[in-house]
Amino acid sequence: MFKAALVLSQQYNIKIDGELIGWQAAQTGGNAIGALRSTCQAVITANVIGIVGPAYSREASIIAAFAHSDNIPAISYAATEPDLSDRNVYPNFYRTVTSDAAFTLP
Repeated sequence: MFKAALVLSQQYNIKIDGELIGWQAAQTGGNAIGALRSTCQAVITANVIGIVGPAYSREASIIAAFAHSDNIPAISYAATEPDLSDRNVYPNFYRTVTSDAAFTLP
């Protein structure tokens, strides 16, 4: 769906600050340092306005902290670590799935 939305945005000439919306992908395989490296490279070489991913919570905590330091939003489609819900620590982090805390027994 994400890629389809980007393709449609380009077909309809939707721009942000005069630029077409693009994307870069990286396979990180759960390696938090590799995820950070890929993210840093993308931010250096492009006008990044947001980060979609990563899938793993162990990567998401590092990427969310990095995104906050650069004042850009990060959203994960699979990270479920409850600590990522702390808005004081991760104010620029969002997710599309429920935290694991929602599934714990009292």
